[in-house]
Amino acid sequence: MARARAKPLNIAEPVRRAVAGGDVGDPGGVWCADGIVGWRRFARTSTRQPFGGAMSVLVIGAYGGVGSHVVDGLLSTGISARGTSRTPGACELPGAVEMVRLDLDEPETLPAALDGIKKVFLYANPDGLAEFVSAAQAAGVEHVVLLSSASVVEPATKHSRSAQMHAVVEEALQESGMAWTFVRPTTFASRQLRWAPAIRSGEVLRIPFLQVRTASIHERDIADVAVRALTGAGHEGQAYWLTGPQALTQQEYIETIGTVIGRPIEVVELAPEDIEPKLPESFVRTMTELMAAPCVVMSTVEEITGVPARSFRQWAEDHVKDFS
Repeated sequence: MARARAKPLNIAEPVRRAVAGGDVGDPGGVWCADGIVGWRRFARTSTRQPFGGAMSVLVIGAYGGVGSHVVDGLLSTGISARGTSRTPGACELPGAVEMVRLDLDEPETLPAALDGIKKVFLYANPDGLAEFVSAAQAAGVEHVVLLSSASVVEPATKHSRSAQMHAVVEEALQESGMAWTFVRPTTFASRQLRWAPAIRSGEVLRIPFLQVRTASIHERDIADVAVRALTGAGHEGQAYWLTGPQALTQQEYIETIGTVIGRPIEVVELAPEDIEPKLPESFVRTMTELMAAPCVVMSTVEEITGVPARSFRQWAEDHVKDFS
């Protein structure tokens, strides 16, 4: 079946507007080519298959906190996966998974990465987006699963810089002529890794907005939904708002980590105006709105995967070495 011809993209101006929108708090994390700020590279063991077969999926950012689990999920179902990174030799990935270099700021790296690919797992990054879409169209890519953000739909964050950035990428894919699925997670549980150095050293945590309540999500749950979208039928044209199973305050996150590591963590709440360097007004406004708004808890993970979303306690247990 012939694919619809995509209309030309003109995304430069909306991208400039999004990036110029100010430094706004992003409950979903700060995106980069290989994942979110806070992910860690580590050697993992898994059973991996050589590239090739009936379906070939490209995982952009295969060393990332979500992408690495997407690779594992694909291979566990017998689907071939090709991973990309700006530095493909920087992390040990045991087995025969094919790793190739891809930098979205360097369009010349796109054709080799996309060769033979039908489906792509993509991080939302406006940089190089138009070139990616053009190269994917030329390569015959049929379906893109985008790791977007719930910030585009959450009332307290939908006007944030993060929401604008993710919306730009979503719009470009909607106009591309390729099938798309948007995976929109809320706050990543891995965001709490920012406290890890202080907790390991026994320092007092001094943070603002202790009573902000979020339903943070385990990175494995995000990956599980993405794998279902990449391998199953009926996910094209769908946008999935993902959360964890519980709405917890920052204070409760810290207490949970303390329980898991077996010692209390001392924490002092700071007023935003007492923090140096000064917090951006847009961030303070977003966090204040989050405190006033009800925290949404969605059942989407279980609806898509058939398994309840993992609790924050489980995430903390999975990352106990980071805090000990």
